Amino acid sequence: MPINIPDSVFNKYFDVVDSTFTIFGVTCKLVFLEKVEEISNTYDNIPDNRSINSHRRGQPQYRRQDKVIREIEKTENIKLKVYWDSKSWTKIGGDMVIPDGSIQTIFFATDLDKIMRAKELIVHNDISEKREMRYKKFGEPFPMGLKQNRYFSCFWERS
Repeated sequence: MPINIPDSVFNKYFDVVDSTFTIFGVTCKLVFLEKVEEISNTYDNIPDNRSINSHRRGQPQYRRQDKVIREIEKTENIKLKVYWDSKSWTKIGGDMVIPDGSIQTIFFATDLDKIMRAKELIVHNDISEKREMRYKKFGEPFPMGLKQNRYFSCFWERS
């Protein structure tokens, strides 16, 4: 005999969890890399990359033929719930080995695309003047919560 749960139960659950983002959430910055192409006819000393995999090298700028390509960081604010202590993390099964100093974040599914495109996360804007803490994704984000369609979580390690 299947149990039918009314939608009002799920709506109440979503209202309560959404309010925790207002109460416990912190504003963080997502860091994106944007490549800017500049045409240059000058003869400066920017190295020329003729390799097919030149985009994989960690250079802030490089030259291809007569174009100079620079990587510029863009940031965007996002509200996340951040868990610093591994005892408070959501268990996803299995024996995960996550580096010390890592964090877990919970965010809305609507922000999943931004999280996937982000290179890094600067945690907690309110304390970034004292200390800027940058993290990079450790694994893929995963769905969580009832119905697993409204909230996602992700682990981050120090970068």
